[in-house]
Amino acid sequence: MAKTSPFVLDAMIVTGNTKAAVKAAGGGSSDLWTVPPSEIHYEPRDNVRPLDQDHVRHLAELIKANGYDRKQPLGCFVRKVGGEDRIFVYAGQHRYHAALVAIAEGAPIDRLPVVIDDAKSVNRANLIYAGITTNDGEKLTPLQLAEKVIELQELGESNSTICKRLHITDQTIRDVVLLARAPAALHKLVRDKVVSSTLAIEEIRAHGGEKALERLQNAAAKVTAGGKAKVTKKALAKPVAHKITDLQAKQLLQALQSVLHDPVFGKLSPGTIAGVHAALTPHADLLDAVSTKRTKHPIHTPNENGVFAKCETIRAPMSKRTGLSPAEIHLAQPDDGVWIYSTTLRVGHSYTSGLPSMRDFTSTYPTRVQAIRAAVRDFTRALAQAHTTSTKEAPIVRAWLDKLWTIPDPDWTEDMAKEADK
Repeated sequence: MAKTSPFVLDAMIVTGNTKAAVKAAGGGSSDLWTVPPSEIHYEPRDNVRPLDQDHVRHLAELIKANGYDRKQPLGCFVRKVGGEDRIFVYAGQHRYHAALVAIAEGAPIDRLPVVIDDAKSVNRANLIYAGITTNDGEKLTPLQLAEKVIELQELGESNSTICKRLHITDQTIRDVVLLARAPAALHKLVRDKVVSSTLAIEEIRAHGGEKALERLQNAAAKVTAGGKAKVTKKALAKPVAHKITDLQAKQLLQALQSVLHDPVFGKLSPGTIAGVHAALTPHADLLDAVSTKRTKHPIHTPNENGVFAKCETIRAPMSKRTGLSPAEIHLAQPDDGVWIYSTTLRVGHSYTSGLPSMRDFTSTYPTRVQAIRAAVRDFTRALAQAHTTSTKEAPIVRAWLDKLWTIPDPDWTEDMAKEADK
């Protein structure tokens, strides 16, 4: 029989005194707390990644078999709710939910280890940054990253700050935002792993969202017929000679029209001004009338509860199925040049509603149109969710949002433009 080398086990571990070791090392007490699971609260919006129930189930089985690993504390912060101080989890949501499942199935867990952030460091932007970086072992998908990048931008974070704190490039930001604004059906191709995010972004950059979707759907049908599951560059149709469609031509004219009626149009170089006039003048009858005058909007006053019950509401076209507008934007101007908004969404089984209130002063906008565009971004993210993206009302809302996004802003000034560039 051939000789084999004996398998040598490592020396037995002899455990020592924890307090003595820490003291000898010059260490101190930690901020680790143990809290009953029932006293830890959860708000999905505090977590950057959607909850994956399969992963929860997997972790629950591990916890039932091995107990909860105290070396993996939950990241939490304290939020005031109804005058009470409550602990909310924002890092480790899958472990938290898995522990609850394990407890419900008989696991003897009285407390969970938590590390609570200093109140001074807790704000929405920091929660997003922490949520993304602590998920680095299992990176966010480009679509998930795009959603959070857009939210950070809306919170006033500059692209340079986002790049630094997430260790990503400007190009990454441009790419994921480009993907986020593509049609929801294209998002589904990416989520279903029929199309890679990289290929989708390349197609959107080259052809625009709608055309990219058409090309990728045709390629998907082609590879499926051939027994394959994923679209590659080879499956994509070769681009034909470039020809602008009637729809694209009108979109270009409307874009030029917005430039013409922009309040700071006169600050452009003489050659650019002359070029815009020369391009638009022969086609004036094809364009929609756009007012170039600034409108004096009323100042809105909140009621005794701080709610702007009397405010402006913009509604999407009515749904034949429900007889209601599936989406509404509520606008209030509490002070001159200070705009806030709230939204109502009635799509499929999803319903959210609320009027603007004094609580919304954390995010304000200098013009009415800027507030509208912020609401458009909110709706775009909401319609990208799996439970709303293929509802009957979604196309109505998307078409309405496309029109709102391109309306000119007669209240935009040169000073605002300079401030936005900082």
